[in-house]
Amino acid sequence: MSSTIMAAVLAALSGLSLALIGVTFRWGQSKNVVPLHISTAIGVMGALFFAFKADFSTIGQLPAFIYIIAVANGIGQIVTMVLTKVSLRKGPLSPVWCAMNLTFLLVTVYSAIVFSESISVMQYLALAAGIISVIFASSIGVEKTQDQVKSSLKNKLIYGIMLIFILLGNAIIFVAIKDLGTRMIPGQNTTYLGSQTANIYFIFYVVLAISNGSVAAFQKTKPTSIKYLLGLGFLAGAGSIGGMLLLSLCAQFPAAIVFTVNGAVIILGGAFASVIFFGEKMTRGWYGTIGFGILAVIFANLDKFI
Repeated sequence: MSSTIMAAVLAALSGLSLALIGVTFRWGQSKNVVPLHISTAIGVMGALFFAFKADFSTIGQLPAFIYIIAVANGIGQIVTMVLTKVSLRKGPLSPVWCAMNLTFLLVTVYSAIVFSESISVMQYLALAAGIISVIFASSIGVEKTQDQVKSSLKNKLIYGIMLIFILLGNAIIFVAIKDLGTRMIPGQNTTYLGSQTANIYFIFYVVLAISNGSVAAFQKTKPTSIKYLLGLGFLAGAGSIGGMLLLSLCAQFPAAIVFTVNGAVIILGGAFASVIFFGEKMTRGWYGTIGFGILAVIFANLDKFI
């Protein structure tokens, strides 16, 4: 099996693992377990997991920019989780989940700017398809109220903007993984993520737990079932840890392959879980959102297989 195919397989397995997080968002609604609770649980589980693997004698030697990235990701996740909670009140999981996981588009652009990875015409079309997917998603968010109130352009625009900010906030961690998995340590023949995986992930998860947990505590939103919170937190945490570890193994390969396959599997996993487990209707907006999301995947990779 070639290294490129192996990278795609690892990215797909990472996507399936991360798709579990979206399922917990919807399951948590019935017990008042909000996305900030889930992200906090992910942070706590990740910090505990990597605490046993981290080398605390060298963790303080990491450059300051890694800590800055961790804080930026914590803030980005707060924005994403708060807007996800609002969006799920307005509509189903699929549009939110699809927008949240078009992160490969931003990673591809970042890789082109910072690491001079080329962007082909097909990949530009992928960016356009991703934008169209978000536009379709903004329509899904108001479909369930159309029988009672005619949805306005303003409401669709606001919902669409929220989806864009959800995408931007969630993309920070994926951009960080690509950067740290590609950027070489000065004077060494290894990347930051390659040599300091446990230390870096420990920092990221600790900051995630503290930042998101603080906001969740400030909002004073209490789950109706602690057991349900712990169960969903464990499921989401396991999905996050597994997904991040698998993704780190293939981060050095071209972003157009790794992060595109990863994002596509995450989108499909969450979308079909919504239909199968939560009875979400497969409307024209649903097909448009998922269809253009997958079209973005095809465009982003087509030139690699021609």
